[in-house]
Amino acid sequence: MRASVLTLSTLLLGFALMQMGNGLQGTLLAVRAGIEGFGALPTGLIMSGFFAGMSAGSLIAPRLIDRVGHIRTFAALASLASAAALMHLAFVNPWVWIAVRCLTGFAFAGLIIVTESWLNASVSSDQRGRLLSIYGMAGMAAGALGQFLLNLGDPATFTLFVLVSIVMSLALVPISLARVEGPRSEETQEPSSLRRLWTLSPYGAVAAALVGASIGSFYGLAPLFAQELDYSQARIAALIAFFTIGGLLLQFPLGWVSDRVSRRGLGIGLATGGTLLMLAFIPFPAPPPIILLAAGFAVGGLVLPAQAIAVAHVHDRAPRSALLAVSGGLVLMQGIGASLGPLFVGALMDWIGPRGLPLGLASLQGAIALWGLLRVTIRDDPETRERHAAPPLTPHPVEGDLSGD
Repeated sequence: MRASVLTLSTLLLGFALMQMGNGLQGTLLAVRAGIEGFGALPTGLIMSGFFAGMSAGSLIAPRLIDRVGHIRTFAALASLASAAALMHLAFVNPWVWIAVRCLTGFAFAGLIIVTESWLNASVSSDQRGRLLSIYGMAGMAAGALGQFLLNLGDPATFTLFVLVSIVMSLALVPISLARVEGPRSEETQEPSSLRRLWTLSPYGAVAAALVGASIGSFYGLAPLFAQELDYSQARIAALIAFFTIGGLLLQFPLGWVSDRVSRRGLGIGLATGGTLLMLAFIPFPAPPPIILLAAGFAVGGLVLPAQAIAVAHVHDRAPRSALLAVSGGLVLMQGIGASLGPLFVGALMDWIGPRGLPLGLASLQGAIALWGLLRVTIRDDPETRERHAAPPLTPHPVEGDLSGD
């Protein structure tokens, strides 16, 4: 495990920088949309655009990786995301922002597939939960820091948009200069297919979509939720950061547990906890800031780690030939869920006000728990009896050539 983490440190650092920029950009766009008076539904569409773009990217990125390799794909898409950040300054218009967010989502789909397929190829099943937890922790820690960068400038000006572009551009440096190749397999890679993902794990496919919907809804609409409660810009940033930090602190412990118990059972438990917490929160229309931050922390701890657990659950069942197909399929399901989630929750908020956010999240988390319980009655968890996988495709140093991948 330690060797794998050290070998992949440049990949994790580059991905963390991308997440830092994206974390700042997501909150920045939601706050700026509020300043411009776009409204809840257009703001939800802007946030959904990111995940709609991810859906398209999940189908195309695996072919790019198979053709030019992990490192070149990462560099190209990181550059595209950096340029897209500056496009928001050209036209402050919700329809333009929707299109640009689609472009950003397209780039991030590829970045996620590069990272997750590389990690899953480099570890065996009995360590997968912990390695994916480290990956999740790196992304979430960077995302939390990105929220605090919101305080470095005025969202109504250009400064923070330029900062997003700078951070994303720096993400290319570690992985571009690393003397390491991406993983290679002698087996022909299968194309991305939702049918293939479904045959491997119906629970994992649906859970990935609903977890994506929950995360997308919170990151996209929690800033607007807090604005409607008249919270300051600093408290809005703190709410998003506490949500991320909650997931960060519980990510590795839950990943460690998932390597020893049923990942599906653990996912059901987390979703049940998230449902109950959000239902308890609904009766309080304007909670004090300390209560709101505590709730954000708890929800983050229950929701965010579930993403890595679902990914590990599906990869436990996947053959080596489905490495890119599974990664692409999972990103597609997350994108579908996360593109629809903010629309659903945004409509609830337009209908019943701020309470629509906890009600929507409770509905999404409850659906995960119910679907998991239904699947338990249909199929048992073979990986709880024995965890094994093909030998990992550990990346190796490049001798005398920094261009290979």
